[in-house]
Amino acid sequence: MSLLNDRSSRRQFLIQTSALSAAAVLPSALFAHSGSADAQGKVPQIPSRDTQLKFSPDGARRAFKGNTVICHLPMQSAMRDAIVEFHDELASSSLRPKLGLTSTDSYHMTIFPGANDQDRNISGWPSYVPASATIEECSRIVGEKMAGAHLNCALPLRVRVDESLTVNHPTASTLLMVPVDDAENTKLRSLRDQLSNLYGFRLKNHAQYGFHITMSYQVHPFTEEEQATYRAMLKLHTQRIIEAKPVLELGIPEYCTFPDMFRFEPQKLLVCS
Repeated sequence: MSLLNDRSSRRQFLIQTSALSAAAVLPSALFAHSGSADAQGKVPQIPSRDTQLKFSPDGARRAFKGNTVICHLPMQSAMRDAIVEFHDELASSSLRPKLGLTSTDSYHMTIFPGANDQDRNISGWPSYVPASATIEECSRIVGEKMAGAHLNCALPLRVRVDESLTVNHPTASTLLMVPVDDAENTKLRSLRDQLSNLYGFRLKNHAQYGFHITMSYQVHPFTEEEQATYRAMLKLHTQRIIEAKPVLELGIPEYCTFPDMFRFEPQKLLVCS
């Protein structure tokens, strides 16, 4: 255990753990077809590595344990109702076999992704949690930090769907959210900075992190015809979602644990003011 206290040993352990965790749950053939975007970053690999960790090729959810800070969508919300309508159309469409749909009960906007058991790495695991800890132990330790925290952030959090970003997003199916104005952006970015300090790590894309609401993960590429069908559907429903609720107000951020992408269990309502 003394080796884990050494920074370089800890880093190597995390890298090895990440690779071993992924290999334990995924067939090697999946990783043979997995990769990054092309040299220009324009064409993403479908399915992405993240999708492969969370969903199987038939669209069924995989075990994917972790913790996160999110805001659930209000259950009594015109926007949520419109999003569910989009979900239902996707579920009944010819595109369904190529999607890993999330549960409508779990719809949320992620504030800070947190840690997970399948993809440990040096920029995604709390610095104060032993590298050998189980994800349950990690969640308990982080939860204790969250319980004692008082965040400088006035509520509600006010965001809107960015229509252009959403309809041009390369995979199905995610609503890209943006703060309603510069002041709200400053507030949300400050909140993420505070959460990064609490977690003890900083994501590689911390400064550029894009807020989003995920409705599905794409497990197979679309044909040209399917892509045209999806784009038409996406444009229609994005407009309906925006019309239903131009500005979404989110309440108290929740520290949650999750067994997979279907269930996010609140452990602590964060203290914000």
